[in-house]
Amino acid sequence: MINLHLRQARWRFVLLLKKSPVLPDTVWLQVRGLSSAEVATALRPFYFLVHPDLFCQHPRAQHINDSSLKLLNNHLDLLIKDQKPSPISLQFYVRNKNLEGNLHTVDLCLNKPSLRDTVHGILSVFHLPTKYVDSLPERSRRPDRKIKWSRSFYDATGVFNPEEEFSTARKKEDLYSWLIKNMGEAEKRLAVSEPIRQDIVNLQAGLIEELGLTKLTWQRGLGTTHLRGCLQGLRSLMMHHQEVKDILKGRAIHFGNETGVSFEGGVILSTSEVRNQWLKLIVKLPEQDAVLQRIPGMQKAVSNALRDIKITHRKYQSYVLLENYIQHLRRLVTALGDYRGRDAFPKTWPESLSSLELVVESAAGPLMLSPTGQILAPSSCPPWLLVNFITENMDQAEKTINDYHRLVSL
Repeated sequence: MINLHLRQARWRFVLLLKKSPVLPDTVWLQVRGLSSAEVATALRPFYFLVHPDLFCQHPRAQHINDSSLKLLNNHLDLLIKDQKPSPISLQFYVRNKNLEGNLHTVDLCLNKPSLRDTVHGILSVFHLPTKYVDSLPERSRRPDRKIKWSRSFYDATGVFNPEEEFSTARKKEDLYSWLIKNMGEAEKRLAVSEPIRQDIVNLQAGLIEELGLTKLTWQRGLGTTHLRGCLQGLRSLMMHHQEVKDILKGRAIHFGNETGVSFEGGVILSTSEVRNQWLKLIVKLPEQDAVLQRIPGMQKAVSNALRDIKITHRKYQSYVLLENYIQHLRRLVTALGDYRGRDAFPKTWPESLSSLELVVESAAGPLMLSPTGQILAPSSCPPWLLVNFITENMDQAEKTINDYHRLVSL
């Protein structure tokens, strides 16, 4: 769109590109556009339909309509000022005509280049009359000769090149627009899944009570239908093998990606494995309990090798299998023992590092300071590198730990 303002006249000439979206060779000369008053008059039925004050009994709908109206008005203001706003998708709640009190959502996509087309599109989407807009005069005529555009025209005038517009027409929508666009669909899916989610709640409570579990959890992102199937599978396993009740009593069960025992003693059941694999693990849990008893001693060995540093686990992490954790501890304590036989700790170290926390992780893990002040060390980390890292980050780690505990206690 190109605006040509004449100093001595009040006419506004708008050249609208019509034929080719890239390099048009014909244009239309439009003499008259819509004023702000005409836009307000044309959209009056629309405002009466979606105004937030009409949805006081529906807070969410009221909030969505209020936010969408603000974005819409800003979009229209830019068009009235002959500016080019970015395409935007909005969502409005409206009342059902046949069902009193019920609401439904209407999606509105604003991507028209002209103000008249935008207003007409809004009314059409909401099935409102467009007679007033159609009645407004729009005098246009073809120019006397074809107008051809060249690259130099856009470079000289700074006018937006329609060829560039083509490549940027499809812009990424922002998070707020995406949420507004999909909120209605999310509510529909939530309502459809309500019976399944209620089954999950009942199955979880029933299994905790019947098996005497301390807790029953699952990994994030697990689909409701899949989760319900896992819970039903565990219940079926319990019914066909009564001995699992005594074995699982007093334990915690977690549905995850692997089957095994966590280093904290929790039972992890893979959501992708069959019940027979679960049963093999459950019947061997008494043997795993003996292995679990070795954890404190191995943690103590690592702690003693690093001047009583506290060995712990991440504040927020996924479950770690017992067998893997023992291997990590054994590997690190062996490396630290060899280091102490050859080298001494820095003289700047205090007599005790008990105020610091160390998390021993897999060989592929990073050597870093966590946001909670814990030192995260991979089991494959060379001892000299770990010692240097502790030396350089000792003060910061202690300060971060204290800040974290202070925030948690608030």
